[in-house]
Amino acid sequence: MGEVIRVAIVGGGRAATPLIKELMGRPFISIVGIADVDPNSSGAELARANGVFYCEHASVLAAKASEIDVILELSGDPSVKPALKDAFQAQGNRSTIIVQDLVARMIMSLVSGADELIESVHPEDRGIG
Repeated sequence: MGEVIRVAIVGGGRAATPLIKELMGRPFISIVGIADVDPNSSGAELARANGVFYCEHASVLAAKASEIDVILELSGDPSVKPALKDAFQAQGNRSTIIVQDLVARMIMSLVSGADELIESVHPEDRGIG
């Protein structure tokens, strides 16, 4: 098999669930963790049902940074991405990619078959920052 992308997802609610299901079905993607504050969310249930690491706090995923290539921040909480960035910088991690809101919405819209781009949960998330 070819290269495998190790993906972590923060947020396991309604919007993220179709994406999680799609990613789980791709052999070139390994979901290494899902964080959601609601242990009864669809994402949390999918994680447990599929043997994927689950936690309630994104900071726990940040501690696993050496195992993560890409992190999709889909929580809707504007404090999460800056906290992830700070945690990665403190670890000297300059390789994990935190996917920007516009790109995450594009991916989620494609996966869900939407005719329009889904609404932003992070309208302030622009560019690299």
